[in-house]
Amino acid sequence: MLADVLSEIGRQGGNDSGTGPEPVVSLELFFEGNNDLGSIGCNLIDHPGIPEFYAVLRALRAHPDVVDVRVGISEVMGDDEWPFSNHVYIVTSASATEVLRRTARLQPEPEMGSDWWNGTPPAIDIPVPSGHQLMTLWWD
Repeated sequence: MLADVLSEIGRQGGNDSGTGPEPVVSLELFFEGNNDLGSIGCNLIDHPGIPEFYAVLRALRAHPDVVDVRVGISEVMGDDEWPFSNHVYIVTSASATEVLRRTARLQPEPEMGSDWWNGTPPAIDIPVPSGHQLMTLWWD
């Protein structure tokens, strides 16, 4: 599981320097087998837990107005630690208000981004169909 996510990050170039294309992974790849509270939402005072993050983001992706939800990799910690993410990408036709309402249990920042995290598209293509938009949900 950890080996799988690290392998995919490496396949995409593994750029975790904050410049250039960042690796992005599926919800399944990031969350299955992950029990590291430091991997996402680590600054939350009342962390809801990794299973809750996974459940809420899967439920979000299941809505008919959501095309995809992907995890942006902010930092690769090492071969024995889960990678760190402080943001996820959502491709949707829903409003930012609605996305924030659906993910409120995860306590994301109230200001959602509408571009790629570092201004550069990720290492893999994430299509944004006509009538949809890219949103970036993040945690400080």
